[in-house]
Amino acid sequence: MLPAILPLFPLPQVVLFPQTFLPLQVFEPRYQELTIEVLNSHQHLVIAMMRENPDPGSLGETAPIFEVGCLAEVVRAEPLTGGRWNLLLQGKDAVRVLEEPPGKPFRQAHLEVLPFRSAVLWPGPHRRRLMDTLQLYARSEGIEAQMQELLDLPLEDVGRLNTLAMALDFEPTERQFLLEARDLPTLADRLLQLLDFAIGGRILRGL
Repeated sequence: MLPAILPLFPLPQVVLFPQTFLPLQVFEPRYQELTIEVLNSHQHLVIAMMRENPDPGSLGETAPIFEVGCLAEVVRAEPLTGGRWNLLLQGKDAVRVLEEPPGKPFRQAHLEVLPFRSAVLWPGPHRRRLMDTLQLYARSEGIEAQMQELLDLPLEDVGRLNTLAMALDFEPTERQFLLEARDLPTLADRLLQLLDFAIGGRILRGL
């Protein structure tokens, strides 16, 4: 069982989803220390998006974050020169950051896991509408082949929608909106809203 307090890695403009992957380069000393602690213990940390970009010269030591982030496991770690690391993270669960306890050079999160209600049914007509809209979006963006590759991945519905949320050209705050969905119909409905908005915007621009 993981401890209730885990290292927190705040990132600007980045949202990680469960069942997806994120490459991360660690170079700042406090995050090098975070990496060593994680690798020597439970292999887990919390990724959370900053609410605003940090000030120039700052690495977000005190930048406010969205309270919902993603628990991540380090699945690959490559040491580099100068104490730097290349990490590959896999998202595990959405979590809520309850508070940030002091006591370490890096930020920490006292967290609770947000259960995803996988038993909530996703109605067939809603599923078909989303699939049709994804194809329409792909045609409007000229990414039909890439979309088909994503849809053909051997994933369950939740993993497929999370992968789409990570891969498609959404704004960071839109991805945060998707991360905070707690069941499959809500996630699909929010994804559909964003796709409809994107398609409508292209039509209005005459593209």
